[in-house]
Amino acid sequence: MSVNGLWTSEIYGLHGWENTGVVVLDNGRTMGGGRNHYSVGTYRLSENEIDISLVITYHGSPRTLFGSSDSQLSLRFNGQHDDGVIEGSVYREGNPKQTLSFRLTRRADIH
Repeated sequence: MSVNGLWTSEIYGLHGWENTGVVVLDNGRTMGGGRNHYSVGTYRLSENEIDISLVITYHGSPRTLFGSSDSQLSLRFNGQHDDGVIEGSVYREGNPKQTLSFRLTRRADIH
C-alpha cells in the first residue's frame, strides 16, 4: 500500500490525542503545517514500517514539546502503517530516549 497522501497528525499529550496539523507524504518527501508552524522533511518505507525525519519551524508561538519551546525542532518519527493509520513514537533528533506517541490518519489521496 502506498502512503502517498494527505494525513492529519496527532500527538498524545497530557489531555489525550491533540491535533497537530496536516502532513503530506509524497514519494519520499514530506511537508505540512498547522496554525502556527510548517514542516519539511523526508520519509523511508520498509514493508509496513515508516521512518520520517521532519524539521518543524514555528511562525507563531512555539509549542512546548520535549520540555522546550524552541522556534525550530528536528524530529524523528518511527511507526507502522496499516489500513490508513500510521502509529508510533516521535523523538527529538539526538534524544531517542524521550519519546511521545504519534498518530497519522489518511484523509485524501494525492495525484
